[in-house]
Amino acid sequence: MESDKFKDPNLQLLKWKNNQNLADYVNQLVEMDGNPTYMLDQGKEFKVQLRVDESIAPAKFKRDPLVPGGYKANSLTIRAMKKDVFVLDTSMTELEEIYHCQKCPHSYDLQFWQYCPYCGTSPCS
Repeated sequence: MESDKFKDPNLQLLKWKNNQNLADYVNQLVEMDGNPTYMLDQGKEFKVQLRVDESIAPAKFKRDPLVPGGYKANSLTIRAMKKDVFVLDTSMTELEEIYHCQKCPHSYDLQFWQYCPYCGTSPCS
């Protein structure tokens, strides 16, 4: 069961705004010259199996020797990561949004994390 601190209404509003901005951005890409920059209709869905291993440092993943194609991470990392990640290209810089955590010395990319994968602080805190 998730802690109430991760159900912050301000965070939910931030997520909604980010999703709206993402939808607007994708629509702009498609409308440019009537020729989409990315082949959005040829998308692929990938599912990754994750297993909890508290010996792994926060915000890190290691290949899981027991699950082919799977990864291990600590529980905070798994809870903090976004469950659906939208990727336009392999560089992943198009939607990059670096956030500097207010409670710890780390920075992280909001396109991949719901909250800080190092300390668990919400970006709206």
